[in-house]
Amino acid sequence: MSYPRTIRNFNAFIDATSYFGLVLEAKLPMLDLETANHRGAGMDGTIEIDMGMKAMSAELTVSEHRPELIRLFGNRQRLVLRPAGLSQVSYSDADTYVYTIGGLWKTVDPGTLKPGTDAPLKLATAVDYLRIEMNGGELVEIDVENGKRVIGGTDQMAALREAMGL
Repeated sequence: MSYPRTIRNFNAFIDATSYFGLVLEAKLPMLDLETANHRGAGMDGTIEIDMGMKAMSAELTVSEHRPELIRLFGNRQRLVLRPAGLSQVSYSDADTYVYTIGGLWKTVDPGTLKPGTDAPLKLATAVDYLRIEMNGGELVEIDVENGKRVIGGTDQMAALREAMGL
């Protein structure tokens, strides 16, 4: 029987500062295409056509209200999330994932204050750069500003950039 390799834990870095033990939760950017429906003459059904990517976002929930995190609002600082995966069989061969995320920190939510409860700080960034690596190999690199979408080593936007003279 084969057991899944599951994400067991993660660390977060903002501007190369580790927040080990402080980040409670992170939401990774979702890859999602904007599509348009097309049904041309003679077609027996509708197909979806790739029209570019939908906006990406990432979120963090931190256990304390740190001044340097509140000051992220309206700024651009790189976020690096490093989840680690492990199998149920071996504890000696962890998978290394690295999500490098660039964008505008657009939300700083101090939450609700209530005596006797935690008041975590929630942050969100509008992602315009994303690089996903696993065990040293690049899986995805998306650079929205420069029109680059590399998936599995293939730049899906290269021909469009060339056709536009870039």
